[in-house]
Amino acid sequence: MIVLHVLEPFASGITSAVGAISGELKDFDHIVIHGSRNWTEDAENVKKRFPRNVKFIEWKYAGREISLVDDFKALKELILILKPFKKTGDRVVHLHSSKAGFLGRLACRLLNIKEVIYTPHCGAFLRTDISPSKRKLYRFFEKLGGCFGGRLVGCGKSEADIYKKIVKKTAFVSNGVAPKEKREPEETRNLISFTGIASLQKDPEMWSEIASSCAKAAGECGFSFCWIGDGPLADKIDRKCVNLTGWKSACEVEKLLEKTAIYISTSAWEGLPYGVLEAMNCGCALLLRNVPGNRELVIPGENGRLFDTAKEACVYLKAMLKNKETLPGMGKKSGQIIDNGFTVEKMGEGYRKIYTETLGGKY
Repeated sequence: MIVLHVLEPFASGITSAVGAISGELKDFDHIVIHGSRNWTEDAENVKKRFPRNVKFIEWKYAGREISLVDDFKALKELILILKPFKKTGDRVVHLHSSKAGFLGRLACRLLNIKEVIYTPHCGAFLRTDISPSKRKLYRFFEKLGGCFGGRLVGCGKSEADIYKKIVKKTAFVSNGVAPKEKREPEETRNLISFTGIASLQKDPEMWSEIASSCAKAAGECGFSFCWIGDGPLADKIDRKCVNLTGWKSACEVEKLLEKTAIYISTSAWEGLPYGVLEAMNCGCALLLRNVPGNRELVIPGENGRLFDTAKEACVYLKAMLKNKETLPGMGKKSGQIIDNGFTVEKMGEGYRKIYTETLGGKY
């Protein structure tokens, strides 16, 4: 079987998902058709993170925002890329992200390719950094894209539930990570952290507000704040109370998460975030903004808390610090949730089933 992964952003949780799928399904041939947009590193470095069984084709005209001229060029280019695979019998086209989902379903419809699935990884109409009218436009494109065919497969249950109101054929396969055999003991943990891009989606301004308000309480309990990453809105982070590490290697990120007691995410919208999954895998307690995707990963009071405002987050964080003896149990519960439901093995099994169904049960 050949799986053609089509993705517009080439350095994000989407690449983690595609890398996990191709790593688990090594008996399939994987071809990644990718745009060039990324935040942290060039395409060649991103490619090195994929298994050796993956081949790459650049999709030069793919871009994030709507542009009639550029999107028409991107559509024509994608048709030319997919056309040689039209008569290939055992192949599935797997579209990742909203832009790839719309252009990809239209291209496949024009080529009469019916073996198509689409994973939004958090639809563009959920963004809160755009106007309500633009969100309505993105939602319209999602509905229109569903008319072109294909099956929607959410990256988590909450994403699938949202899309049930838009498209008919909806399923989900949860993102997953490789469970750790051993997690570091709580005695070595003294960080309150987040990993990711300082962008509008991640809302570093709210994160910094929480850190500033709780810096004294955290310091008295022996904790400090750490934003693992960088980005265009890094200047919104108060360096007086937050250590902004800059970009780190995967190994360095893991070591910092092993020293993290509480993982805070202020993301304004999410699919099923790999940053949170990796933190849970390292045994962190969670304090997450109450948005779809995040909600799937928190059992309130057992492995963390959900919040709606910075003020509410501060109340919960100070309570967690005051009762820091409960943090080891919360971190352990996070690890158990990963082991029981969000592993790459389960993810691979889920997509094997989806791909097989898409080809009429041939595999």
